[in-house]
Amino acid sequence: AIVGVVPVKASAENGAITPGDLLVSASTAGHAMKAGEAPAVGTVLGKALEKLEDGTGLILMLVMLQ
Repeated sequence: AIVGVVPVKASAENGAITPGDLLVSASTAGHAMKAGEAPAVGTVLGKALEKLEDGTGLILMLVMLQ
């Protein structure tokens, strides 16, 4: 997807994901994770629309490449 709401495989390896968190690529192949403070330009995939407290799972994300 280029823009829009899409399901994404997510990992809580960088902390629990809450709605509104920016997401970046995770070390787990094919997964996104919560971004740290001030993520580098070009690394943000989108914004989480659902929560993921631990482990891995499928959440909705608003794709918004920066």
